[in-house]
Amino acid sequence: MYIVIVGGGVAGSTLAKHLTGEGHEVVIVEADEERAKTLAESTDALVIHGDGSEPEILKDAGIEKADAVAILTRDDNTNLTIIQILKKFDVKRIVARVNDPNKQDLYIGLNIAAAISPISAMVSYFKNALTLGKARSLISIAKGKAEIIELSVSNEKLEGKRIDDLNIPKSAMIGLIYRNGEIIIPTPGETLKLNDLLTVITKTECAKDVITVLKGSA
Repeated sequence: MYIVIVGGGVAGSTLAKHLTGEGHEVVIVEADEERAKTLAESTDALVIHGDGSEPEILKDAGIEKADAVAILTRDDNTNLTIIQILKKFDVKRIVARVNDPNKQDLYIGLNIAAAISPISAMVSYFKNALTLGKARSLISIAKGKAEIIELSVSNEKLEGKRIDDLNIPKSAMIGLIYRNGEIIIPTPGETLKLNDLLTVITKTECAKDVITVLKGSA
């Protein structure tokens, strides 16, 4: 893929290294001249020094052939402006960093592939790490109203039990089972085994009840 990253800070440069390592063609647009020079010397990406909110700079970065763009500046107004410009170039996949969680709706309203708030994700992860016991929170979604959690089946009473017979809240669903190195997309009739690693989507208010059923006494 040909991917343009606007913003060469820690997130942008780290993302670029991962993408180039996977064989993608990456261009970083960075407004700070010294930072741009450092990036050019330390990454395999092509680095363009300039303001990513200027159409001509984006053209220099090859925006017209880009498969995807990640917008990672620390200014929401800049990010939102860039999104609107990218829409004119008909970029198919746009992912943006949300710096102020209160502005996430503005990003979503522009119908992009993903609007990611590092602050919201970090707060949610720490909150759930503190309160959900042995379950691991992967991500908070829907403004914190829902969670994707990962936990193993340690309740012996669930061995061989069908998913549709579990007494888990209706506001939760098991979306994936990892068992003996294999991934299973379960049907309601799938039976559980001890030590199955489950990925569960649940309303936040029901998360503890889900964990009680799958790890405690059901």
